[in-house]
Amino acid sequence: MRKFKKIVQILLLVEFIVLCFFQINQIKSSSVTVTAIVPGVCGNGIKEIGEQCDGYDFGGQTCFNFGYSGGSLSCNANCTLNFSGCIFAPPRGSGGGFVSLYGKIIISGYAQPKSEVTLMSDGTIRAITRAGDDAKFSFILDNLSPGNYLFTLYSEDKEGRRSNLYTFPVKLEAGQTITAGNILLSPTIDVDKLEVKRGDFISIFGYAQPEANILISVSSDEELFFRTNANRDGFYLYQLGTDVLEKGEHYAKSKSILANQLVSNYSRVVSFRVSDRSVAKEVKKVCGKADLNCDGRVNLIDFSIAAYWYKRKLSPSFAIIEKERLNGDGKVDLVDFSIMAYYWTG
Repeated sequence: MRKFKKIVQILLLVEFIVLCFFQINQIKSSSVTVTAIVPGVCGNGIKEIGEQCDGYDFGGQTCFNFGYSGGSLSCNANCTLNFSGCIFAPPRGSGGGFVSLYGKIIISGYAQPKSEVTLMSDGTIRAITRAGDDAKFSFILDNLSPGNYLFTLYSEDKEGRRSNLYTFPVKLEAGQTITAGNILLSPTIDVDKLEVKRGDFISIFGYAQPEANILISVSSDEELFFRTNANRDGFYLYQLGTDVLEKGEHYAKSKSILANQLVSNYSRVVSFRVSDRSVAKEVKKVCGKADLNCDGRVNLIDFSIAAYWYKRKLSPSFAIIEKERLNGDGKVDLVDFSIMAYYWTG
């Protein structure tokens, strides 16, 4: 029995030695590969491992590979890419790709309540809009070609007086959106006398932004300043006592200050003469759009006048009114009532 156990132990030992010998031969016969990563040398003009670029070697990449529509890549001194020479234009439509390079301009500001605001560029009228009760207006110009533009704005209040011109340049680049906001157009201005007796009062008035501060300049040899405020409808009035003025020709202009932050340009200039007599200025009554009875309001009276002529042949006198204050197509129909609804004051 003891002899049998000894034989088993010897066999196990032999098997262990054989296995170890086999494993050693396997290790000896195996080959081990060691890879060394050597960083690129920045500045040798060859894009190597760890570099985005080197000199003019961009590894075959262009601006297009990074979402741009064109332009040229450049390489920084530390071998990183520089995209300042690339041009971007957003894609349009479902077909993908890029389109012609256009720009967009958004123009907004304050005129006078319900005034008509005209936008011009390079001497051509581009758009006309109407300011709201709060005097705010806005224009959006899409698909503009890149280049230099000279824009001009002016407004016309509900009594037909115009603001001064507001002009500003814009340089538009491809794919760019430019916002020109908080533009404050000048007030409109007028006087009630062509000639005023020295010592009497002359009224200086017009329209501006609701509750704006109004600065009035009156000048001849010396410039004098006076202040007043516009009401909630934008109307302002200043009664100037002319005892502070010398006899002769004088000139008045006004500017508005909104919320102590925005300041307009000066208005147009109106003139009057201080003398030994007063001569009233004939004020031409301007009838607004849809104001059929010319009372300064658009309400049920105007509606009833239009309703009378609905689908009827117009009289010669009303045909003139329809041409000036409604659609101007020689008849009264739903188009005219929609115009009336737009200008409705109640």
